[in-house]
Amino acid sequence: MQAFDSTGEFWLPSPHGVKRYGRLVFDPIEGATLTLADPLVERRANGEEYEKEGGQRSRIFGVIDHGGVSEPVTLIDSVQNNRRKYRPNFLLVGGHFETDEETAFESVIVRLRDAAPWVNRKAITVEVDSAVEGMDRRQVVCRLDMPGENQARFSRGEITVVFHWSRDDAELESFKVTYWPEFVIEYDKMTSLAEIIEDAGHLNSLSSLCVDRADAFISLRAYRKDFPEVSINGEPFYNTRRPIELKARMQEPGRQREVRALSSHDVIVPLEEFGGVQAIATWLDCVPAITPIVGSLLTMRAQSIYSENRFLNVASATEGLHRALIGGGEYMPTKEFDKLRRAIRSQLIPDVHRTWFNNLMVHANDFNLDRRLRDLVAELGDLSGYLVGSNVDSWVAAVKKARNNLTHLDESRRKFDGADLYWLAESLFNVTRLCLLLRAGLEKQGLPKIVQRIHGWSDVGRLERAVDRIAGLPPRE
Repeated sequence: MQAFDSTGEFWLPSPHGVKRYGRLVFDPIEGATLTLADPLVERRANGEEYEKEGGQRSRIFGVIDHGGVSEPVTLIDSVQNNRRKYRPNFLLVGGHFETDEETAFESVIVRLRDAAPWVNRKAITVEVDSAVEGMDRRQVVCRLDMPGENQARFSRGEITVVFHWSRDDAELESFKVTYWPEFVIEYDKMTSLAEIIEDAGHLNSLSSLCVDRADAFISLRAYRKDFPEVSINGEPFYNTRRPIELKARMQEPGRQREVRALSSHDVIVPLEEFGGVQAIATWLDCVPAITPIVGSLLTMRAQSIYSENRFLNVASATEGLHRALIGGGEYMPTKEFDKLRRAIRSQLIPDVHRTWFNNLMVHANDFNLDRRLRDLVAELGDLSGYLVGSNVDSWVAAVKKARNNLTHLDESRRKFDGADLYWLAESLFNVTRLCLLLRAGLEKQGLPKIVQRIHGWSDVGRLERAVDRIAGLPPRE
């Protein structure tokens, strides 16, 4: 998302709101800050100005100088740092929306930083006229053939992958052509801003899992028919929709502002191998139920996190994925377990300890971590050796020991090396990621090629040595 630093007028969204001069600054990593020359106030019928009580404003309206053009802007959920300074949670540039009910749209266009290598649709071909008798190259012919649109339906609308292009010329000196993919979601009905943000986040999460690093938003633009493009004198243009750009801090603090451009060769799961736009539609339908699981899993690619927390988050995601998508897992049928539990309680547990016993038995019939890990590894078959090492039993033992050790924070617990935890978490992440993608549309026949890519970037030897140290096994020869 593009940063900006603009001045303008701001007021509370009511007929009595008094405009105040101020400065609105947005940064995709730091977020937005509104600094006012005077506090926001409303004017009573007698002309007296007064400040509304409370430290938060659900909406603040403004008009800012945005690239030399006056743009209406809505600040949403602004926390008041002091009487003249606010920190908005979201900005909507392009319109004023007073309530949550009004803040709804028909479509959104999502542009992601790593979408081009993930989608990987080639559009430019180059023909070079060879040199003749040592002469310099005389002619270069480039051709741009834009890829066609691909679309698929999901339960609440339709998603399309489209391509756009632009050119940048310096007369007689240079010529540059750029093209990029975008994801267009057209909803069947007006959709709330909260739901749109969730869908955009799900796209980002899927891209991050596939390209193997935390993706970032370049832009989010929402549209609705009753907000058309307008001329300089304010006249609306027929059959147009004005973009309402959403700006918010959607990158973790401390993230690098400039990152290496990703090549299509770096992508672990290219979009076409994952299942194309139809698989994205399937993902948008299935992922809302497991959003916390995906979030915990993706902390593996967070830049600023302790190795212990990284491992525990991934381990939690692994257990949650098994419980949510493979099955809760019960050692015996629920009715049979309940009968056994009641018999033990009535015959052996005194009344004074029954609350303790009931709490103890809540998850007593669930599969343990050992069983869940083995189920997930089994889904990958013989390919699992490239991800967890040659001895699955040792790997399971190491994961269990590390999880239990880090969960029980007593003085006698064993301390693990951060690098060992990293390699163990990496293997756990890769197993869980592939099992998740298999349930979201990835075909099993594509696994060997994907595992080969992961194996090329990993070091199974280091993992196996880390497994031996954590599990307390003798070093391998």
